[in-house]
Amino acid sequence: MKCSLYLLFLLVFYLAKSSSAQSMRSSDSMDSRRLEQMASERIRLSYVDPIRCIKLLELYGVKVTDGKQAIDPESLPVVVLLPETSFHDTIPDHEKIFPRTETDPINELMLFYDSLVPEEAGRIRRIISEQIDLPARKIMIEAMVLEISSMELEELGVEWDFNSGKKGISDGNFLNQKLDGSNDSLVLGRIAYPAAGTSQLDATITNVFSEFNIRLQALVEDGSAQILSRPSVLTLDNRMAYINVSEKIPIANTKFVKDYVSAVDFRDVMAGIELAVRPRISGDGSEVSLQINAAVSARVPGKDQNVLGKDDIVLATAPTLSIREVKTYARIANNTPFIVGGLIARDSEQTISKVPLLGDFPFLGSLFRSKNETGQKREVIIVITPSVLPEETGVHSSMPKEDDLFDKFGNRLFRDAYRIRAEDTFDLRYLTENKGLKKLQKVADRIVSDHPQLANAYPYQNFSGGSIPGEDALVRRQIYEVLKRNDELDVLDLEKLIFFGSDRSLGSGFKVRFLMDHLRENAPFALTEQGDGRAIGLCFRSKRNDMAVDDILEEPVPELKIVSCPDEKSWRRFLFESNMREGGSSVKQVIFIRHLKDLERLKKAVLMKKIISLNASDYILKLKNFTRGRLLRMPNFREDDVELIDSDVATCFYHSELYYTSLQEALRIDYGAFKKVLEDSPYSIELMGGNQ
Repeated sequence: MKCSLYLLFLLVFYLAKSSSAQSMRSSDSMDSRRLEQMASERIRLSYVDPIRCIKLLELYGVKVTDGKQAIDPESLPVVVLLPETSFHDTIPDHEKIFPRTETDPINELMLFYDSLVPEEAGRIRRIISEQIDLPARKIMIEAMVLEISSMELEELGVEWDFNSGKKGISDGNFLNQKLDGSNDSLVLGRIAYPAAGTSQLDATITNVFSEFNIRLQALVEDGSAQILSRPSVLTLDNRMAYINVSEKIPIANTKFVKDYVSAVDFRDVMAGIELAVRPRISGDGSEVSLQINAAVSARVPGKDQNVLGKDDIVLATAPTLSIREVKTYARIANNTPFIVGGLIARDSEQTISKVPLLGDFPFLGSLFRSKNETGQKREVIIVITPSVLPEETGVHSSMPKEDDLFDKFGNRLFRDAYRIRAEDTFDLRYLTENKGLKKLQKVADRIVSDHPQLANAYPYQNFSGGSIPGEDALVRRQIYEVLKRNDELDVLDLEKLIFFGSDRSLGSGFKVRFLMDHLRENAPFALTEQGDGRAIGLCFRSKRNDMAVDDILEEPVPELKIVSCPDEKSWRRFLFESNMREGGSSVKQVIFIRHLKDLERLKKAVLMKKIISLNASDYILKLKNFTRGRLLRMPNFREDDVELIDSDVATCFYHSELYYTSLQEALRIDYGAFKKVLEDSPYSIELMGGNQ
């Protein structure tokens, strides 16, 4: 009996130990699986500070950490604030040593989540992008600084001169004949007249003392207004804009030893216009609150201080500066000028003009002197106009006019650039403002937010991020219009166009053929003005998704074929049917050439390909990026360049003619593909107007 109990005890102990070991192995296996399921990604913040973003995420109930401890797979998702770096200076002081800067981006967060539940991570991404990391509104601050000057000029003087050209005793006057040597009057003293544009009261008394004329004059000068500066600056809501239009004026610093100047050095003082404005835009954009700091400093004429040395020698001059400053708060309507006035300064200056020697005589000398006292009152007026810019367009009052001056051509060291004008862009509001398309774009953004791996997958990539199916065809056509309007860019020589032929001989893969030579031998009708009812086709088959090694070398080689093409209608039909899409992309790209006009279109297609490549195709082929006012980088076109005809050129050729047909086809196919993947998915509720 005791033996049986002992054996039973051993059995229970063994089973418990085995169960415990199994549980530990299961726990370890589960932890390992959870670690494998844990995914991470960096979230780059565009506008908000990372610390502020973390604080706001906590309000939404999102778990956040400071990154000092390992992430627990049981508490996913978690947002981690990346550690700060001490090697970062937003705007370094150029006068100091060039600072060491961290190369890793600093405005980022780390997101850890369960890869099997990506929707949890998508929720956090949407909170950040839709509620927290929002851009500040743009505002243009335009200022005009006016100075209104009124001059009060008081002058009393006497001018003496001899009569001339009259019958009488003056004809034989000794001074008039001998000293001057002419028949003109000898002027003993003349008081300088004021500048042109002044008003004067002139009273002349003739035949005083028989030989002298006496002229008494009283002068009055009117005030005038002058625009000192007209700066403008683009800033953001609640950010300060600073404008400084000044000059450095040297001020003398002196050292005295026993009442004599022993050394003179200089320090610079800024004089001019300083304006600091901090705007704050109301919720609806109709009003702007402004914090304004304005200062106007200028040199006071006639008030310079001289630094004298031994024997009263002028060693240096120190100017006197007038400073007028105002600090205020204001709230005004958008696009409304606001005046800051009352910055008044008054200066006075006295000058004495006299006839040499005669003006120095006691008592009688006053008859040969003129006393001029000038009093000047200057008032500075600052006119500030805030303009809140709309978010959906980049066209605003400060954008330069559409002038060739803003293009960049003819530079030796830099790329040419063409500024896109209004006539280069199509009015596509019927497309960009379509409510159905906007709803699909919103759903695509939601899906990509939850599943980032789908961002570059068809059909999501054609709707997410503001994308529009078929928009690449519209952009290519707009680039084609730019080339048509700028004939000077079209310098490519048709004789320099080449294509590849297959070469099966050992050691070489392609055989280079010049297009014009091939046309002369096989399709001379393409070199005529009208053609003969035929067309030669160059067909490129897309192999970029194929895995076979042999397919890699087949894509650049076109299939050549001559077809019957009696009229333009047939040519357009061949072009469309041959370039039709299958699924998400085209499987072939075909060019049909009938006559010289098509060759000119082919030449522009080659130039279109170069422009798209230079401006990054994934960027410039978006309608949101091909907008008025942007610079389009242009390649250097040279007549001696040899250019290859390939599938990208064929796509440009097709879209330059049938861009609208291509757009229709893309919308039809992509709409259908996207709605099909949404069937029976939780996102279809949002498409119907509900919320998940």
